[in-house]
Amino acid sequence: MEAGQVLNGAMNGKDGRVDSTTNGAFNTLSGFEAADRRNSWQYFKMLLSDKESLLDDLEGTNSDQSDSDHVTLAISIEDTGVGIPLQAQDRVFTPFMQADSSTSRNYGGTGIGLSISKCLAELMGGQISFVSRPFVGSTFTFSTTLKRSYKDISVDSSRSLLEALPTAFKGMKAILIDGRPVRSAVTRYHLKRLGIIVQVVNNMSAVVKAFPGQNGATVSREKATILFIESDFWRPETDVQLLNHLREHKNRQLSDGHKVVLLVTSEADKDKYGSIFDIVMCKPIRASMIASSIQQLLKVEMPERRNNHNRPSFLRSLLVGKNILVVDDNKVNLRVAAAALKKYGANVSCVESGKDAISLLQPPHCFDACFMDVQMPEMDGFEATRQIRQTEMRVNEERKNKLVLIEGSTFVEYHLPVLAMTADVIQATYEKCIKSGMDGYVSKPFDEEQLYQAVSRLIVGTTDSTV
Repeated sequence: MEAGQVLNGAMNGKDGRVDSTTNGAFNTLSGFEAADRRNSWQYFKMLLSDKESLLDDLEGTNSDQSDSDHVTLAISIEDTGVGIPLQAQDRVFTPFMQADSSTSRNYGGTGIGLSISKCLAELMGGQISFVSRPFVGSTFTFSTTLKRSYKDISVDSSRSLLEALPTAFKGMKAILIDGRPVRSAVTRYHLKRLGIIVQVVNNMSAVVKAFPGQNGATVSREKATILFIESDFWRPETDVQLLNHLREHKNRQLSDGHKVVLLVTSEADKDKYGSIFDIVMCKPIRASMIASSIQQLLKVEMPERRNNHNRPSFLRSLLVGKNILVVDDNKVNLRVAAAALKKYGANVSCVESGKDAISLLQPPHCFDACFMDVQMPEMDGFEATRQIRQTEMRVNEERKNKLVLIEGSTFVEYHLPVLAMTADVIQATYEKCIKSGMDGYVSKPFDEEQLYQAVSRLIVGTTDSTV
């Protein structure tokens, strides 16, 4: 893909300048004024478009490279921080050099990150550059040249993974209140992945009008199930009418009313507004987080597939009495996963980090299987699983050496079935799960058929063999 064409493409028929919208937000990734006036938002819109129109756009701007075996990818990252002083900009890629002496004291670091990034970009056949304006921010852009893939994405393995996406939310309607074009597009993308139809509005009055009993609604309130509100647009001291509606809505606990979700950026806001909104969701949001929250909020039952009427009883026979460890840093995901497993008679324990999981899974332990989230802070599920496998290998070797001296003894290795929990269904994620030592994965939220297939393949007989 021609990086210059993509990054410098016109927006709405204009040149590459970044225009502000009527509510003061900018058509940039952050919604704030950016240091780089090139238009990276144009390509992002293409990514969010339908596949057919995306291909049409690419063919129209990229005809000169259509027969090439290589593509050039350019990625821009916006930082709306303090920016880099003009006198320091010529040394930011120099190892162990900071913009000034206060940088390390205030923000940490040693000054080698950008020099390493420069080396990596050049090793990949690309370059790295930046534009910075003091008190506005910095925009870093790096490029790389990649070999074009001709692999058919519709191969059976990929198709089976794509079919695992939850379909219970398909056709559900939601309203998103957010005046920042790019941020709202990201949220809309996550909702769209789950099959939810999203209407984006940029003012809070639309939320009030969406409640039953309000006249002159400008949004299709009778069809909308969930309202998502960005915390930037929530002002309880001025939005008194909305605050009253929310409190009445929460107190009455209307089963057929709208559910209101506030999107925040800190855990403190979750505690602050938890008594007002149905759910307060802390960003960065993930499709799995949204799916689990909606499933819990609306009590959505994941649909069973045809010809699987006996699955629940089979699942119960496999899981009843089994000790399952669920690992996820998101409390909502933990509750949803635990409830799904307890439904079939499993004894479920929950922890919120990979490190806690490792401490509980030191052999010998009482667990029959572990469901591990792959995206967690400090230690993700991949690294936690690698360490679990290393510990098992070491303990197995020690036990094997001891049992050699005992005539007639039978040795069975420790191997705890570990299933990844993820909303990503791409082949690369699956391969990474297997490479880290996981035995398979299930999509979030749990689908009964997929859960049955994973459990029946891995858990049967795992606890009948201990030495």
